[in-house]
Amino acid sequence: MMLYLRLCAALLALGALTAAADEQPWTLEASNWEKGKDLLPEPVVKRLQKGEYWFKVVSADPGKFHHNYSQAFWDATEKNAGKYDLDDKTCGLKDKATDKIPDFVFGLPFPAIEKTDPKAGCKIAWNFTMAGAMGGGGGATFTLNGVDTGGQFRRIKAFIHTRGYQGRHFGPLKDNPEGLAGEGIGGALEPVDVEGVSTLTKRYWNWEGQDALWAYVPSTRRARRVNAATRSDPVAGLDIFADDLNCYAGKVEYYQWKLVGEQTILAPLLQPYPFPMKPVSPTRNLIDTPYMPAGYEVPNAKGAPWWIQQNLVFVPRPVWVVEGQSSDPYYNFGKVIMYFDKEMYRIYWKQVHNRAGEYFYTAMCGYHFVKNDETFSAVFPNLVVGVNDKTNRAALGGRFQSSFLEQSWDPSYFSLRTLTHMTD
Repeated sequence: MMLYLRLCAALLALGALTAAADEQPWTLEASNWEKGKDLLPEPVVKRLQKGEYWFKVVSADPGKFHHNYSQAFWDATEKNAGKYDLDDKTCGLKDKATDKIPDFVFGLPFPAIEKTDPKAGCKIAWNFTMAGAMGGGGGATFTLNGVDTGGQFRRIKAFIHTRGYQGRHFGPLKDNPEGLAGEGIGGALEPVDVEGVSTLTKRYWNWEGQDALWAYVPSTRRARRVNAATRSDPVAGLDIFADDLNCYAGKVEYYQWKLVGEQTILAPLLQPYPFPMKPVSPTRNLIDTPYMPAGYEVPNAKGAPWWIQQNLVFVPRPVWVVEGQSSDPYYNFGKVIMYFDKEMYRIYWKQVHNRAGEYFYTAMCGYHFVKNDETFSAVFPNLVVGVNDKTNRAALGGRFQSSFLEQSWDPSYFSLRTLTHMTD
């Protein structure tokens, strides 16, 4: 009888998943906002009620969505079970066999999260970090757009290039003399008044070390070291922050993490399944993605001027709700509430409070997936819509139409020399 009941339960569950996967797309808007009141952060629901936002909701087959990540990634994740723990003082990842930071990690370090585990929040943050690192590095050229109720008031064109040392599909790089987890260069291309302003970041693979950040301003011809806490400063006076990349761009060790809940949330994606890659060299692949115009770019558009009008869909996804708080006294944010996919470990939304504990800002973070076969996959951040509910302004970041994956950068590229010669 027990076997029969289990079989019935399994069949019912399978039927429910199949029904969900076959559900027709529908639009969540002001007229039916109640259907979304438990699927979105509260500040977003308020704008939904006013008719400023609406959501094209599509279903995704759970099994197919799972395989947006390669089988190689999931096999490595399974092998990681019981292999890792956390340093009690820093929340740093450690190898149980050595009690030290591991040499190299691929796959989710914590395949199973128990919601009663007091370390669950930190483990979720580590899964997020390693899922985002699988691609190994790449880059894109994109825009930052400041938008208020009157439309766009500022536009900056910029680029970002990255190289990862941890989490890579194809194993560790041969040379890593600085002991890095990753590094990146970013810079402004337009308009003229910011052209050449650029940054170099080096993230060390350790528990207590701060990121090394340098900023270069062409007018002074000097690169100066800046504090890692500047990731919580507005970028170029816009309502967007460096820590909005992936909805969190800092080291796991910078925050104190606490799991506070779980729910289903609407996940912003360009499409539910992967985009193809186009090889252009033995080490580089290009990915083409559609542009996502916002209201200020579309004549007679409805809703908020910063709301995305096309090429963005929302997939209901189960998430962990995690509260993070920086231990850095110079960090501008107080409590940050983030919504992590329970399986894919992407952050789709975050709500930010200032250091006085007052809510002021919500970021929506959109993604796309990339895959060749079962040996390689990657997930890209493609969109940030940051909304300051105190000033009723917003900023959009990303929305690039082309990006690339790069497995073998010139060893000298991520350097101060490159930074200071950006405008030569």
